[in-house]
Amino acid sequence: MSEKLVIAPGVRVEIELLARDKTREKLTCVLVNDAAADFAKGLLSVKTPLAQAILGHAAGETLAYTQGDITQIKILSAQSAPPIADADTSREAALRRARDQAELAGMVSFALTFDSKWGAYDPEEIIKQYEAQQAQADKSKGDAP
Repeated sequence: MSEKLVIAPGVRVEIELLARDKTREKLTCVLVNDAAADFAKGLLSVKTPLAQAILGHAAGETLAYTQGDITQIKILSAQSAPPIADADTSREAALRRARDQAELAGMVSFALTFDSKWGAYDPEEIIKQYEAQQAQADKSKGDAP
């Protein structure tokens, strides 16, 4: 007989929230540290009251839980989850991409309006160079361990 997985950080849990009016709501999430928390993506901080209530328990248990109209939590399943990237890291990468895109737009805008006695800038060449740099950066990320 195998032992049940105890709920801890890094575990994907499926729970059922039972309300006073007998309604039930299922929720699936992975318990993570605060830096990785993103409820919209199903990443629940271990510091939340809900996570605190289920930590250390296992699938099949029904726990008393009083928050709003919720009176009980039934733990339906618990499984190991793959490692989750920090939400901070994801946000920084998105900001970096947005900053790079804004810089490219500025360079192309300048190239479209600039002409001098030494010649004009070629916006299409600027875009090609930018895309080549991005492809090289993406490739080097894939090669890293």
